[in-house]
Amino acid sequence: GRTRVIHIDLNDPDRKTIWAGGVSGGLWKTDDVTANRPVWNKADDYLDNISIGAMAQDPNEPDLLYMGTGELYAGIAGFALFKSENGGKDWAILPNTTNGNFLFTQELFVHPQTRDVYAGTTKGLYRSSNQGLSWEKVLGAGAGTFQETIHDIAFHKASGTIYVSTTSVIYKSTSGDAGSWENLTAGTNFSEGFTRVEISVSQGSPQYLYAVGNSGGNGSGVHRLAEGSDFWEISSAPISNDGENWTRGQGGYDLEIAVDPFNGQRVFIGGIDLYASESGGISFNQISDWTGNPLQFVHADQHKILFDEQQQGVVYFGNDGGFFRSFNGGSNIQAANTEYNVTQFYAADIHPEALRDYFIGGTQDNGSLQLNQYGVVGARTVLGGDGFYAHIDQDEPQYQLVSLYYGDYAMSVDGGASFGVGVNTEGGFVNPSDFDDKANILYSQTNDGDFYRWGRETTQGGIVDINGADISVTHVRVDVNVPNRLYLGAGSGRIYRVDNAHQGSTVSATSLGVSSAGSVSSIDIERGNPDHLLVTLSNYGVTSVYESMDGGQSWVASEGNLPDMPVRWGLFNPNDASQAIIATELGVWATGQLNGSQTEWAPPTPGIGMPLTRTTMLQARQSDKVVLAATYGRGMWTSDLFSDPLPVITGNRVHYTQSPLFLTAQRSLRAESFDWDFGDGTTASGETVSKEYAQIGEYDLKMTINGSLSETAPIKILPDHSLPYTSEEAAYSGGFEAFPEQFGVHTIKGSSWERGNSSISGKSGVNSGNNAFVIGLNEVYYQPNTETYLYLPNFDFSVQGIYELSFWAKFKLQGGFDGFQLQYSTDRGQTWKQLGTDKDGDWYNYTNESEPAAAFPLGASYFSGTKNSFDKFSLNVSGLAGNEDVAFRFVFRSENTGNHNGLAIDDVKITKYDGELLTKLLNFGGEFSSASQIRLAWETQPEYKCQYFEVEQSLNGKTFESVGRVNAKGYLATDLKSYTFSTPGDRLLYFFRLRVVNEDPAEDYEEVFYSPTIALRKENFYSGREVLRVFPNPFQDFIEVTFTDVMDDDVYYELYDMSGRLARKGKQLATGPLMRLEITGLPAGVYVLSLRIGEEGEEQTFQLLGL
Repeated sequence: GRTRVIHIDLNDPDRKTIWAGGVSGGLWKTDDVTANRPVWNKADDYLDNISIGAMAQDPNEPDLLYMGTGELYAGIAGFALFKSENGGKDWAILPNTTNGNFLFTQELFVHPQTRDVYAGTTKGLYRSSNQGLSWEKVLGAGAGTFQETIHDIAFHKASGTIYVSTTSVIYKSTSGDAGSWENLTAGTNFSEGFTRVEISVSQGSPQYLYAVGNSGGNGSGVHRLAEGSDFWEISSAPISNDGENWTRGQGGYDLEIAVDPFNGQRVFIGGIDLYASESGGISFNQISDWTGNPLQFVHADQHKILFDEQQQGVVYFGNDGGFFRSFNGGSNIQAANTEYNVTQFYAADIHPEALRDYFIGGTQDNGSLQLNQYGVVGARTVLGGDGFYAHIDQDEPQYQLVSLYYGDYAMSVDGGASFGVGVNTEGGFVNPSDFDDKANILYSQTNDGDFYRWGRETTQGGIVDINGADISVTHVRVDVNVPNRLYLGAGSGRIYRVDNAHQGSTVSATSLGVSSAGSVSSIDIERGNPDHLLVTLSNYGVTSVYESMDGGQSWVASEGNLPDMPVRWGLFNPNDASQAIIATELGVWATGQLNGSQTEWAPPTPGIGMPLTRTTMLQARQSDKVVLAATYGRGMWTSDLFSDPLPVITGNRVHYTQSPLFLTAQRSLRAESFDWDFGDGTTASGETVSKEYAQIGEYDLKMTINGSLSETAPIKILPDHSLPYTSEEAAYSGGFEAFPEQFGVHTIKGSSWERGNSSISGKSGVNSGNNAFVIGLNEVYYQPNTETYLYLPNFDFSVQGIYELSFWAKFKLQGGFDGFQLQYSTDRGQTWKQLGTDKDGDWYNYTNESEPAAAFPLGASYFSGTKNSFDKFSLNVSGLAGNEDVAFRFVFRSENTGNHNGLAIDDVKITKYDGELLTKLLNFGGEFSSASQIRLAWETQPEYKCQYFEVEQSLNGKTFESVGRVNAKGYLATDLKSYTFSTPGDRLLYFFRLRVVNEDPAEDYEEVFYSPTIALRKENFYSGREVLRVFPNPFQDFIEVTFTDVMDDDVYYELYDMSGRLARKGKQLATGPLMRLEITGLPAGVYVLSLRIGEEGEEQTFQLLGL
């Protein structure tokens, strides 16, 4: 969400602690911005105003922090200034700032020498010399200028100069006193006509003041003023990569400039995207693109650029996408928004199924989002840009609508899996609408008539005019009681009731006066009583809540004790329409009795209620009475305020001994107390508990809320098991024929794993025996949105070895969207990870690379599609060796479309290799595959941590060099692996060997060995075993002999001097292509060496010179 405040906490000497402020989402802090995923924590949800607009810290006493509120550029009002005296732990309003002068504070600055605090507001520049106790106006109307609004403050440290920008003028002062401010733009060439100016000052020499301005929505070129000069250097306005001005008409909304404190020529500006200059603003390069193409992605609409003045290259960015960071000067910019929940929702809707965690909504500049998990989670973007009104058909939820600006709607017909073309209603930027769930009609505001009507079934739509009316529609509401009755709220404070709104291009309406002024923001009708209406208005200075008991003929103001603030939605208690809740600028307020002017409204309760943030919409689900609140700054919230008490157990139903099983009742509705009975004679209380079962078996878990309402659930505790896990083992149950205590099933929703033998095509039969585990044993098709788990025992992998897991399966699943995978746990079921990937042979056949609507998330690998008969799938799991605890589970998931049969699995096995843990090389050989090509081949069985084979070649049998590398296939494998390698071979004789590299640095394991050497020779030249070469020549202490083949025989030798005297004689076993004769103590001279391979071999002689 939109972020305009970023501040480096001076209390942290490492400068890792960062404050960030959402313009309507409050103040947040991370303690380590350098973490891979920095975690943000909110400061306080219950400040009187959480529209954070500015922040500053006293460098002399860093426990003193100041915070300003309000966002001028989007009209989100603040309230006052806040101060913390304990480093941001607690905040309090500065009393003298609640006078209206500080409703919109754009900048705060604490002078490092005087400690004066300056606040730039829409009412001028104010200064406090006593830490915020009192304030004086030092610049603005009546204080040196006619322009009140202060947009920016900059400070030059060396000179102590304060710079301030207003709507179109820039001032400077060294004292900050009223009357001391020098106008730097009057009488100069500074551009005229700006409606907003942002500034930054370089800290080095020469000193430059930089400025950019907004004119008609377009950002200007950079204006640069050298210290002491009155001439502004003005560059051309940067143009984006797609040829538009760098702010694209939004310069009044997103306009920012910052100069690098380490390099006064390096300037960043931000409009829609980010731009960098290395030339003092003369020229710029675009460095980000909100689409991510062709430049790095940074979310659109830049509001804050902050260089770290003590760490070169560190720069932070605030924009409509939250908080971004770079540690290399902007070359690489990344989002860092983990749990930074400041998303601004205009509208939202809730799935009609009871307890279903599925919501869609439209956000400011963050698209239309889909959330389908409980808690603070990431969302899926189903439509980009700005998102607005969203609808889920409450009786046919497969139909859903989301919208862009100007009433451009996209529709899903598959439960939100995908969204396609819907309708354009030609409406306003924000396009109020409602969907008639019975008639299947969308009604919305439109610019060309009074309202727009579009039929979902006919896909036909058109403009509808109301006789005698010209309505500026601000709200649309379908009456659930009277078919085809429509209410329209207007900007005049009136509402219009249209009967038979489903037909005709011109209709009649009944005008119902609610208020003489103000914009109608919501209309609620009591279910079952069409005459009971609740209307809210979203303006300051008007009565904001009205009730009618006679269909709008008369109205009772029910604002009661509400402060003067907009109310954006109202909702009757579906159980008792004398009660209601309303969405306000300060969260959701409630009343136990609508009683006209005596109505008592209660604000959110600190600690248990929602934040004091602008809330834009309320939606109640009829099935369980859960209420959804869309906030403009803090995401979506749900409440069970109106729900009937209901106990709900959340947690795994299958687990292991010696491991805590965590269970929670937080999904229960209207629960005030929680009591647990674990089925083994032990009990506990509390919303969340843990239980460690000592014995395997089945237990009846019971959880009771409010002392009387209970839910029960079966718990199964599985055993430990030794390895191998094969049919030869006495206690084997991977064929699912016996020992049912070894497996367990937990189904979250939909179809279930069931043991048996199905007769249904696609999952029928077994691989062996009588049983398999089947998805929906007797169901022709598995159910949509299925999520079910099949657990196996906890296995002991503590002994190093080579392990393989295998199973047999057949399946008929929706390709790519539905599937199953194996997961493993090394902590007795506490956490689970995907086992293997689709890159592993004989394993998964699909990875979800692009389909966010698939049952498994992006990046997950799984089995999908069709396998008509049982096939074996296997995976080497030796990487798990060394773990005493390794558990496995099969996970099946489906999304919500299509009819498909399911799957069956059988014969799960885990084998363990019992031989020596060493790679063994087999059958190394080669041949001349052609006149000029050699082909080598070899095999291995097993492979133990084998990484690769280095192929080494020699031309003489002594000196080898590498000619290539072949990666190992198995690493840890017990099956036979085969390899080949080809290399050029033009010579008559070659020698080859393999260098086999086995290593595991993590285990400090290394085993490198050489294969036996082989000789390859062209048989038409070399036909027998011969001496190839004798060297060195001359020789001194030894003679080496190479052969034309790999030897394993005695070689007889005789060495004669020139007189014919026998100097040496003997035999020596030659192994390999090389033999070395030790010859010492001979006088220098000429010698003749006679060699004979084998006792019957032919004699070969060589003349040598001895030294």
